[in-house]
Amino acid sequence: MKLRKGTALALGSVLLTGGLLAGCSGNNNEPSGNNQASQPTNDAQQTTNNTAAAPKVNEYGWTVPESTITIDYYSADKDNPDKAAKKLVAIHDYLLDKFNVDVKKAQYDVDGKEKLNLMLASNDYPGVISSIDSDTMDKWHSQGKLIDLAPLVDKYGPNIKKELGAKYNSYLDKDGKLWGIPRGWGYLPIPDFSAHIRWDWYQEMGSPKIETPDDYYNVLKQMVAAHPENAQGEKTYAISWNDQIGINNVMGIWGLKDGYKEDADHNLTHWLKTTEGLEAVKYYNRFYREGLMDPDSFLNKYDDWKLKFSNERILGHIGAWWHSWNAGHEVWKTTMEGWTDNERYVQIAIKSPDAEKAYLSPKDTTGWNYTVITDKEAKPEDIIKFLDFEMTPIGTRLMGWGIPNLPESVWNYEEGGKWSFNEEQKQKLFAGTFEYDKADELTGGNQIWLSHPQGLMSDDNKSTAWYDQNFNMEDKWKAVMNTNLKDTIYDNTARRIVFTADNPLTIVNQQIEDLIKTGFAKAVMSKTEQDAVNAFNDMRDKAVKLGLEDIEAFRTEAYKANLAKVQ
Repeated sequence: MKLRKGTALALGSVLLTGGLLAGCSGNNNEPSGNNQASQPTNDAQQTTNNTAAAPKVNEYGWTVPESTITIDYYSADKDNPDKAAKKLVAIHDYLLDKFNVDVKKAQYDVDGKEKLNLMLASNDYPGVISSIDSDTMDKWHSQGKLIDLAPLVDKYGPNIKKELGAKYNSYLDKDGKLWGIPRGWGYLPIPDFSAHIRWDWYQEMGSPKIETPDDYYNVLKQMVAAHPENAQGEKTYAISWNDQIGINNVMGIWGLKDGYKEDADHNLTHWLKTTEGLEAVKYYNRFYREGLMDPDSFLNKYDDWKLKFSNERILGHIGAWWHSWNAGHEVWKTTMEGWTDNERYVQIAIKSPDAEKAYLSPKDTTGWNYTVITDKEAKPEDIIKFLDFEMTPIGTRLMGWGIPNLPESVWNYEEGGKWSFNEEQKQKLFAGTFEYDKADELTGGNQIWLSHPQGLMSDDNKSTAWYDQNFNMEDKWKAVMNTNLKDTIYDNTARRIVFTADNPLTIVNQQIEDLIKTGFAKAVMSKTEQDAVNAFNDMRDKAVKLGLEDIEAFRTEAYKANLAKVQ
């Protein structure tokens, strides 16, 4: 995600306690007895004695180990490996220098779940894996590949327990075992998904009303007619996606929550069995049939897709808000001569007239996924120690905001816990000239996300790991976005369902997901509306035959059980 925190004196005090006590113990352990007291000492000898007695505690409260801690991990988040490696360098070197921790991250431009299945089958995997979802984590531990982290957390993870608080026990299985540390846990009430529109061209049209899907379609169609080609003579499109499209999210405009319709008794119906789902497919198919949808929408790799945006070929989008920022005006501001602040994409809310609300941004306070330690890790206690540090507010700031005190840093930090935002970078953020990619490369913000939260930090209850989300209502365009989308965010924690390895529905669920991935693209890209309807019905019938109604029943039962726990 491309999002980007009060004082931390109390935290610094807590973190330093272990190191200071060790230091006091060493310093107070003075030689006693006449024979020892009479022995001569020199400065070098005294320094050696003190060093041996008192471990070094750095400015963040981390007790620097004598031997380098190596964290060799695979991140299952899909990304360009060359870019990921480039953005890791600075924070890697900083941690090695300041913490004596050597973090090595592998990341690939392939589906993370598929890669994990290959690793499991080949028995070739590292000691640490991040971004592993609940279902896959259950499969790995059922095959004996994961270490139970509960004893390690009991011994080395006081801050993990402190920060998770009452939620900690919810991560334990029925036997009290802990198979993963959550990533991105907590509640942050900001939007993730929206409709987007090319703002300067929208104003050029007189800013007609956009409230419904039809309004959005009609405006974009007029915009394409006014701007049918870019400056290079390439065809423009009203909307486009890439191969990371979140199908459940783009259904939210029709009042569906995370791909399901809920009745008054909390029964869940999959979108394939709803009129809303059919209307959504017909709506997107309309863009395709009229030549308004990028024909590569389900094939685009992100970098290729970004090039289409930056070349002014895509006028609208339905998806993550940061996509059009990162691929559009954040590129233009540094490459477009005479770029103005209105030459950008703006996020808007659209809702079907029959829907109560548009549910675009589900929030699971449990977290996105987990970091696990496998049976191949020789020193799991070292990993837990680092995850414990990252879980603290100051650890979250360092891992989230990146290296402080550089000209390009977004924050400043002084030993003892005093910190502040870099005012110059903050003003660049407001002006739209903040260079995210450059900051990522030079400071490593959020490039190592193993355990820190996305929610508000515990020491001030307002800072968040996303640097640019700390000033939402101070930033003109973020304020517009958050105001437009405030009613599209919802807590989806109770809908969290785990398909365990021993559940016969786990395979069924995966088969249905695979079917939908190809079936949705086929339906949307049908040549006629009737073909789209036929493809939708065919996809539904095949899903039902595979066991869709059993999936609905399982999800409904688990959902109701989760709701009962919080009532």
